[in-house]
Amino acid sequence: MYRISNFWNQRVLKYLLKNSKTEERTYFFLTLIVGLLAALVAVGLHKTTHFLVHHFKTHQEMSALSFVLGGLALFISGYLTTRHFPGTSGSGIPGIRVALAVFHGKITFLQTVMKFITSVLSLSSGFSLGREGPTAAIAAGVGSYFGQIFHLSKKKVKALVAIGAAGGIAAAFNTPIAAVVFTLEEIVGDLNAKVLGNIIISSVIASVAAHLLMGNNPTFETLAFELKHPSELIYYISVGLFSSVLGPLWTKSVLWIRDFNLRLFKGHRLTITMVTFCIIALFSHIHPEVLGSGHDTIEETLKSLIDDWHFLLSLFCLKFIATSLCYGSGVSGGLFLPTLLMGATLGALCGNLFQLILPNHEFQLSVFALVGMGSYFVSVIRAPFTSIIMIFEMTRNYPVILPLMLANIVSYYLSSKLHNGSIYESISEQDGIHLPTKDDNDILENLIVEDAMIQDVVTLNAKLTVAEAAENIKSIPYSGFPILRNGLLVGMISRSEINQAVSKELYDKNLQSIAEKKIITIYPDQSLMVAFHKLNRFHVSRLPVVSRINDKKIIGIITAENIVSLFGYHVTKGK
Repeated sequence: MYRISNFWNQRVLKYLLKNSKTEERTYFFLTLIVGLLAALVAVGLHKTTHFLVHHFKTHQEMSALSFVLGGLALFISGYLTTRHFPGTSGSGIPGIRVALAVFHGKITFLQTVMKFITSVLSLSSGFSLGREGPTAAIAAGVGSYFGQIFHLSKKKVKALVAIGAAGGIAAAFNTPIAAVVFTLEEIVGDLNAKVLGNIIISSVIASVAAHLLMGNNPTFETLAFELKHPSELIYYISVGLFSSVLGPLWTKSVLWIRDFNLRLFKGHRLTITMVTFCIIALFSHIHPEVLGSGHDTIEETLKSLIDDWHFLLSLFCLKFIATSLCYGSGVSGGLFLPTLLMGATLGALCGNLFQLILPNHEFQLSVFALVGMGSYFVSVIRAPFTSIIMIFEMTRNYPVILPLMLANIVSYYLSSKLHNGSIYESISEQDGIHLPTKDDNDILENLIVEDAMIQDVVTLNAKLTVAEAAENIKSIPYSGFPILRNGLLVGMISRSEINQAVSKELYDKNLQSIAEKKIITIYPDQSLMVAFHKLNRFHVSRLPVVSRINDKKIIGIITAENIVSLFGYHVTKGK
């Protein structure tokens, strides 16, 4: 009886989900569920990692016991990643993008569970990585799982992946707005994506749930900042200049380390991981601050508790090397907070140097650290909107927005000249995985119909008879023609329709009487993507381009061949 009932329930469920309205309701309901679960993932990963780190004592100068416990945790994590679950390596952000671009958003539940386990183990070892990227990846896997078990369409499954990722970031960083922007900017690759509404809902729910479980405090303490004179902005812009050089250098270092490891260890990735751990353990005896994500160290830097430029310089260099080695080893761990720590120490270092050069000028070192966080982050991750909003949300300090924006603009522009693409894209390219770029998504949207249309349109007068029209088009190579009456568009007719009328001996019929009156048109300022969509949807070979002022006035015509020719290709018809 139970089997029959279960079978019947499954049949009913599948039937209901075929209904688009029911799917929309299910999709909205799952958005709420995934947002809540993303918060639980973020809190669970944070609490578990925090407990193990303090139990293993891998957040301080490593003793023999912490070295053994941390090394064992990392060995298990590395073994699972390298031998059984390679999809759990790295931050997980490139994996989300691969799932969206290649697998229609499908991420297996087992991979999601193992990502959680490998991340907890690797992060509790003291490795110089963060939990925010893995949190997003795990939450994205939760979204994918629910989309699959409810048999949603591929489009909805992909949307739930993005919704889960946004919820994970919002809960992990306590930054719901930045989570929305990062998801659209870096994961989806489109700030105007239709999934925006559901992403916002997920981020809000995840943030509220995280507040209830962990408190509603900013990630870092709010700073008191006041821009006393516009000339101060020059100093903050200089932080962007330094970041624009050191960010790409760090990215290139990671790529070089990954390549070097593969050549030296011949693919023995677990060996690479354990050798890296030994190096990090040695670094902990110089600067324990290189261990972990660096949240507490960032907090101290923002409070100006660390103001010795010698200390800041050595800490930046060691963190630079440590994070490069750790991320280059391929274990499960993210970049957000380690990148922010490097930026904070770099910014504070710049402020200290300016203070030495101009001792009579009072510099706010904490603001330099804050600006450094944003500008260095954008030079590595290449998400400028996310960087600005995230720093603001993490400190809830609005006055810092102006220097932060200026430094970010400089850093983003110059770093793009020194190295093409973010760290995520660079690593994927090195692994032979070609993720969609922003140019891939934007090229047809940025080019408009006016760029590809034919302006010298061959038209036929509506009063022409079929016989006259057949004679007129003999020497014309086109297969379709707009029909005009008093200079205004009244229909479309194809060469085959004219020939059919001739075969039926309708010689005296005028063209308007046999032309297609239902005309599919397009405007000159619409994108080529819209043109492609209309050509395909309505199964037409050409679209009349009409004026927005008067949709009966034809100003051009466009075909699929025109669009292809715009990119330097030509269609050759087979014989």
